Amino acid sequence: MPKDNIRENLDGNELDLSLNNLSVVPVKELSAIPKATHLDLSCNVLTSLPDPFCNLTHLVKIDLSKNTLSSLPMRFGNLTHLQHLDLLGNQLTILPLSFFNLQKLKWLDLKDNPLEPGLKQVAGDCLDETQCRKCAKNVLVYIKQANSEAERRKQKLLKEAREREAAEKLKEEEEQKKKKAEKQAEKERKRKEQQARKAQEKREKKEEEGEKCEVKAEVRENGIQKSKKQKTKEGGCLGRCCLVLFSVLVVLFAVMVGVHFFCRQNEAQAYCKTYYTPAKNFTQQHYRCSRDFVIKLIENQFGNNTVTDFMTRSM
Repeated sequence: MPKDNIRENLDGNELDLSLNNLSVVPVKELSAIPKATHLDLSCNVLTSLPDPFCNLTHLVKIDLSKNTLSSLPMRFGNLTHLQHLDLLGNQLTILPLSFFNLQKLKWLDLKDNPLEPGLKQVAGDCLDETQCRKCAKNVLVYIKQANSEAERRKQKLLKEAREREAAEKLKEEEEQKKKKAEKQAEKERKRKEQQARKAQEKREKKEEEGEKCEVKAEVRENGIQKSKKQKTKEGGCLGRCCLVLFSVLVVLFAVMVGVHFFCRQNEAQAYCKTYYTPAKNFTQQHYRCSRDFVIKLIENQFGNNTVTDFMTRSM
């Protein structure tokens, strides 16, 4: 609707836009006419009010009856100067919680709306001026209580949300601590495994060195034993050789002694004449030569007659 046509419907502070088949409220044009504090939009085809409508705070009386409004804007409570509101014959079920801010509201008609049971009971029949005034008062109290309840629910939800957030944060911190502890335990386990591995390697190395030493000791012992066996063998061989030689000498000595005694008693025998007598003469001669040599050597050293004096004293 053109702005000039709207002004044609202005009569003092009353602006009558009823029966104009309006589907949209001309908020911009209305805001340009602040002197129009009484607005009549009844008998149109309005299904909703735009949010900027809530900026028309100069309005004192509004008639929205016989439209098809299903809801009011959430900021409808900004119309704080509103004193008279006619919502007869719409499709409203609830009112916005900001409605309780309309503290100057003295008259309200909610007849012929599919209100929710609680609100319908509070609103009453609105059949006369007194009932409409009572409706305004009761609805404001009801909406205020509903707003308080909504605020309590909101605070409860906020509290639950904070508690849930705190619980989630605590759970997250516990999970972080758990992960940290698991990480620390894993680190400690790896450290112990590394230490055990090093200890095992050290033991294996010692065992290997011990085995090498045992092998060396065994080789050395085997060498010593082999050397002992060889020496024992050589010593045994030498002992046996000496024993054989000694036995041979004993036998020869025995033979010689036997021959000596035999030939001494039987010098006439051919054998004794041939072998024993020359040997005896040779031995006696050799003995005399050796004796004379020794005596001469002693006398030259110690003086003449030394041997003779010694033999004389001994006898």
